Amino acid sequence: MQTGSWGDLKAAYRLLNEPDVTYQKLSAKHWDATRRGAGGSQQGTMLFVQDTTELDFTPHWQTQGLGLIGNAQGRGFLLHSCLAVLPHPANPQVQGLAAQVAWTRTAVKKGSESRHQRRYRRTEFDVWAETVEAIGRAPAPELGTRWVSVGDRASDVFSSFRRATTLGWQCLVRAGQDRRIETAADEPGRLMQWARGLEPRAHKRVVLRGRDGLPKREVDLQVAWSALRICAPQLGPERKERPLAGWCIRCWEESDKAERVEWILLSTVEVRDRAQALEQVEWYASRWVIEEYHKCLKTGCRMEARQLETAQGLLALLGFLSIVAVRLLQLRTLSRTEPERPAGQVVPRRLVKLVSARLGSSEPEAMTLRQFWQGVARLGGFIGRKSDGEPGWQTLWRGWLRLQDMCWGALQVHN
Repeated sequence: MQTGSWGDLKAAYRLLNEPDVTYQKLSAKHWDATRRGAGGSQQGTMLFVQDTTELDFTPHWQTQGLGLIGNAQGRGFLLHSCLAVLPHPANPQVQGLAAQVAWTRTAVKKGSESRHQRRYRRTEFDVWAETVEAIGRAPAPELGTRWVSVGDRASDVFSSFRRATTLGWQCLVRAGQDRRIETAADEPGRLMQWARGLEPRAHKRVVLRGRDGLPKREVDLQVAWSALRICAPQLGPERKERPLAGWCIRCWEESDKAERVEWILLSTVEVRDRAQALEQVEWYASRWVIEEYHKCLKTGCRMEARQLETAQGLLALLGFLSIVAVRLLQLRTLSRTEPERPAGQVVPRRLVKLVSARLGSSEPEAMTLRQFWQGVARLGGFIGRKSDGEPGWQTLWRGWLRLQDMCWGALQVHN
């Protein structure tokens, strides 16, 4: 129980179930501020990294208003998030959430719709283009800012390319299907076979973060690229659209390992030379930041452990925690990219003083961001031995909550 007393807990439940306390109202100002910042003059390239995850509340069988997830045996929400990110070779700089949408999936009975209806109805893949449209038109090129939507294989949708470019956006996505293309020589073909026939023209070393039980590792990728035109699907509402001009970048690891890396990327951003190709590989390598955000939200902020009785209440809580997760991710990133920066420039001074005092230091003004973040982790149980690596989200969340309690107590004593 994080509220301190049963009375406070009941008050929190009442607040989250108030009809006018909604996810949209709680989140909208943060989204708007992120969009305004991303459109600032001379920002250069701003990446809008998107991904969808599931919020699983299957064990909470009493919760009302949940939808289907997974293989339709689970219950919860689908959550699509879009982070505005300034590219950085080591740690991308998260500016904030530019958009986020949560929805529930309902079962469609077999035979309840015709083939025509199925082809023309809205699908979950439309969320990629709808997110771009919700953020709005990209700044004019002469303003010095370029917006690029970055997505994984689920975002490889022709309509997403078309709708984004109509609004002045650029797209960089990992190919998810062996789609029809036209090469620079006006020859028709299929993407995968053609891309794998391109000759390597550069090399790039990329750090792959550990996932699915695999450790973090560095890989040397060969890189090839060429112009192409992306053809519209042969069926559905887009079938009469003209091909879209773009570029293909293939990155692959020469290895016999089952987990060897291969990225076949489709981009609307020009690729004329080695520098432009490697820059876009770096952009796509930044996609891990959205996975870390969702991990912070679910593992750190423990969104899936919340036991509210209605979907409305859970969504209202998500309005709070989705922004808290952004802040925690920003602090962790800054502690790595600017470890010697004074913590007081980024974190409220009272929090810096509390961590400094807890660690036995008498000079909070000298505390760096790295020291502050390590101190938060220690409050959560992190020992900090050389063999321990970096603290995980659960440890950081425990430390952050403990720090908030310490701050509340200090304020009560002071008052």
